[in-house]
Amino acid sequence: MTCRVQIAIDASAGPASVALFVDDVLQASRRIERQGSAELLAPTIADVLAAAGIPARELTDVIVGGGPGSFTGLRVAAALGKGLARGSGARLHAVPSLPLIAAAHPDASVGTYLTVLDALRGEWFVQAVTKHRDGSWSVDAAVERLAVALVHDRARTHAFTIVGPPIDIVQQPDASGALRIGIVEVSRDAWEPDYGRLAEAQVQWETAHARPLPTA
Repeated sequence: MTCRVQIAIDASAGPASVALFVDDVLQASRRIERQGSAELLAPTIADVLAAAGIPARELTDVIVGGGPGSFTGLRVAAALGKGLARGSGARLHAVPSLPLIAAAHPDASVGTYLTVLDALRGEWFVQAVTKHRDGSWSVDAAVERLAVALVHDRARTHAFTIVGPPIDIVQQPDASGALRIGIVEVSRDAWEPDYGRLAEAQVQWETAHARPLPTA
């Protein structure tokens, strides 16, 4: 019987991370606890594969944190994930980055949480997720971009705990939690991550020129 060899890559916020699974069982993982961690993803992927004794050609599935989050991190992870999938013939999957925050907190109690990431300009990306008794997580709503005060109001109204880099349970997305939430197979050629908003440089250009940035 052929094993499923699954590698998960995330660089959507904070430390980038890589995790390798065989038939859904974690074999090796790394977090890059330093600034500019996305730039170290390629050698970290090689380290994780070497630690598990598995060559890249044996990969059957590549899972990439799909955003929203850091433009640079998402772009780097997506490019590496696509390259791995094409080179090995593996299926490419995307996993939403906000639920990865919650799934990286294995001791969380059963219940609903608000996962958050900084969206800049006084806003957070927000998504409600629920942990079930079997340890799996489900997404309860689409990603929203809300003012920080509104996020706190929603958490108080529904008695939700906020999970994310800024507050409450301080947690970053982590690739090791990728299989606890739903992954979606995507095109190795056409898929792009969900950045969640325009890049700051594009916003500044369009503000200065009073027109949309031309596209190629």
